[in-house]
Amino acid sequence: LAVLAITTSYEIELFAERSISGKINKIHNGGGVGGDQNAYGYRNNENKIMVIREDEAEIVRRIFTMYAEGKSTIDICDVLNSEKIPTAYATRIMEFAEKRKQKGLPPKLYKNYNPDELFWRPNVVSRLLSKNLYTGHRHVEFHKPQIDKSKKNEPLEIIHTYDVQVENLRIISDELFNQVQERLLKAHYNKNIAIKHDNLLKHKLVCGECGSNFSVGKSTETSKNYISGGRSYKCYGRVNRKDKPQTCKSGAEVRQWKLDGLVLSLSLYMFAEINISDANKNKIKQLNEDVLRLQQIKKKKEEDLDNITTEYKRTLRRLSKSDDNDDVIFDLINEEKQSFTKKQHELNLSISKYQKEITNHNTTIQKLKRLSEGFSNIHNKMHEIRNSKNLVRNMIDEYIDKIYIYKIHKFWNLVIVKYTTGAEFWGTIKSARYKKDEMFYDELTCKYGIEFHSWFLNNSDNSFSYDKTTKTISYNGTSDIFTEFQKGTYSFDEMNALMYNTKWIGSFPFYIFEDNANIDSHVIDPDFLKKKNESNNIDWAKHNEDVLKRISKKHK
Repeated sequence: LAVLAITTSYEIELFAERSISGKINKIHNGGGVGGDQNAYGYRNNENKIMVIREDEAEIVRRIFTMYAEGKSTIDICDVLNSEKIPTAYATRIMEFAEKRKQKGLPPKLYKNYNPDELFWRPNVVSRLLSKNLYTGHRHVEFHKPQIDKSKKNEPLEIIHTYDVQVENLRIISDELFNQVQERLLKAHYNKNIAIKHDNLLKHKLVCGECGSNFSVGKSTETSKNYISGGRSYKCYGRVNRKDKPQTCKSGAEVRQWKLDGLVLSLSLYMFAEINISDANKNKIKQLNEDVLRLQQIKKKKEEDLDNITTEYKRTLRRLSKSDDNDDVIFDLINEEKQSFTKKQHELNLSISKYQKEITNHNTTIQKLKRLSEGFSNIHNKMHEIRNSKNLVRNMIDEYIDKIYIYKIHKFWNLVIVKYTTGAEFWGTIKSARYKKDEMFYDELTCKYGIEFHSWFLNNSDNSFSYDKTTKTISYNGTSDIFTEFQKGTYSFDEMNALMYNTKWIGSFPFYIFEDNANIDSHVIDPDFLKKKNESNNIDWAKHNEDVLKRISKKHK
């Protein structure tokens, strides 16, 4: 018996090794093996050579493009399911069923699931987005079989690695793949509270010190002299956990309502000066297309709701006519009711979500059309944009490329906003409490409450550069706007003094984007109001108007 057992074990090892040897030969001859063989977008042709399947490859390109453009995996699934595009597994099952039919065999019954109800799910899309095969890169490792079950938890020995680049199998470009991987990585490390709370800038923010993106969380209460509550943007490199060690010590943490207000103030004049009619024509077209797509998804959800409602009623009628034990019938009806109620609730939430998006899109379209028709002056345009959160969101997404934040001073951050138009604006924002002389409030000129001092520096001609190592700003003396400045290198304090002396200091009010933000926007220090006439002897209305005119010179 012992000899037979050893012989049998040896035969099993030989069989496994022969099987792996066959797979190695197959892949070297261009065939698909393992996961590659059934990968979505590929198939083996009549010569057993792996080739691209064009109908599925087009869907792969759509998925990568949609994700790179900012859509979530959930949104992508809704789009694909609404268009009734079959999943990879559903396609393989249909092909398998067709082959059985051609051979005269009866259809295979699946006990655990219905092949007609295989839908796209976020985890399926995530796995597809992570697959390097779509760039034509095939990497397959063959492991030595582990026959001894007592060693099943030990790592398997690699006996052969196949790693080649096959351009004939490329479906997407390296640039698109890398862009998607970067977003996937950020999504992996950002499953935080920002998902539950709407925010304006998180997806645009980059830490200038370490290159990390930003997370969103509850801000630490510091001072309450002018505002309370709110959330903050925080460099994700500063986070220190067991699963994610700290990688940045200089990254910024800035209150959300302050940074939103600064970036919006830096951008509003440029937004308002854009040729609204021409710039918004394509945006309106895109929004109309999105409305049609959302309506299609919503219709599919409503059909699903009708289907489960019909099926639930049919099940109740069938159970009510059953002769089984009353207790059993009652339990079955109760189970069906719970299952139906859960699905109904999920679908109703989803339908409500898409209806809200459709309504928001339609509202934005109307506002864009009104903006295209023109206003009496540019300040009305700025006011119109600021008071429409959908419009602010659309213009931020459309015209802002990235926002870099540097720790330029112990208390101050340098905010560099880069626009898709090529423009670049610099501003400053304080992490600590603002002093009285760094704020002002005037009922006539401050329409949105207290305003906070900031640099308003137009660097669209790249006259200024920042060195994060020395925390200094260099000016090459070529700007047509900042003619009062002398060529040279400045520290923060020197540059700040120069901005004040030349009256280039601007100001921004806070901006609350989150609908349910717990912020009391009217908490103002009474002592500050009493002293405002003493500390604010500047004509801020004229000052701000002059500043805005000068910083917009490059955009006229």
